[in-house]
Amino acid sequence: MSYAPPHQPKFKKRRWHQRRDARFLIVVGVVLSLFYGYGFITGPSRITPRLLTALQAEPDRVNILVTSKFPPEQFHLGIYQELGSMRGSEGNTLLLHRVKPVNVRTLSRYYWIETVDLAKPE
Repeated sequence: MSYAPPHQPKFKKRRWHQRRDARFLIVVGVVLSLFYGYGFITGPSRITPRLLTALQAEPDRVNILVTSKFPPEQFHLGIYQELGSMRGSEGNTLLLHRVKPVNVRTLSRYYWIETVDLAKPE
C-alpha cells in the first residue's frame, strides 16, 4: 500500500497590484489627487485681475471680498476666520480683512469659492 499525502489546496501567489487593499489605496490616492489637483488648476482663475495687481506689489496683508457658490455655513466660517478677520457678509459675499497673500491663494483653491476680489478701501 502506498501512502498518499492529504490533499493540500494550492495557493496562488498574488502580486501587489492584485491585492484588494493595494487597489483600495490606489483608488483613494487617485481620488485625492483629482480633488486637490482641481483646486490647484482652477484656483488662480478665481482671483480677479484687480487683486492680482495688488498682490504683485507684495503687501503684508490685503482686504478681500470672497464670493462663494452658496451662503457660508459654520464650517466655511471657521476656515475664513483662520485666514483673516471677518467684517460682514452680504448674500454669498464675505468681507475678510488682513489676509496674507499666501492665504489668498490657498482660499482660491477651495471648490466652493467663485471669486476672490480686492475689497474697496474704506
